Amino acid sequence: MQMIKFISCPSDLIDKDVLKETINHFADKDGFKIKKLEYNFVDIKQMESLNNNFLNHKNDTDIITFDYSEGKTIIAEVFISTVMMIDNAQKYTQSVENECIRLISHGLFHCLGYKDKSSKEKEIMRKKEEEFIFAVSRETNQDV
Repeated sequence: MQMIKFISCPSDLIDKDVLKETINHFADKDGFKIKKLEYNFVDIKQMESLNNNFLNHKNDTDIITFDYSEGKTIIAEVFISTVMMIDNAQKYTQSVENECIRLISHGLFHCLGYKDKSSKEKEIMRKKEEEFIFAVSRETNQDV
């Protein structure tokens, strides 16, 4: 049974049904199936704790993905810092909705095997994120 959850997501920020459809579309396109994918929206203290305790990092981060996938079956927990999401939206002149969608897609793309360590990997990741945001906005705008 497939399960995609958005836990403590700011209310009315995103269309969860459209996001679930888009997540499944991108996973299917890369040959993956989703068994369990949880997106947890957390405060800055919880994110700092996760970053320090599990990754041994002292820096701030907007997203952490714990990928427990088996082969082409996605099982993962994604943690998104709500404060950093809002800060990044302002910093990069984005709507909070688009920044939220970008972070959601970023977590998914890590589970699909995309990396973002090198500049070339970052470039590919950004293109994938933009493609995902466009797909979500296209679906959302059809409902209007």
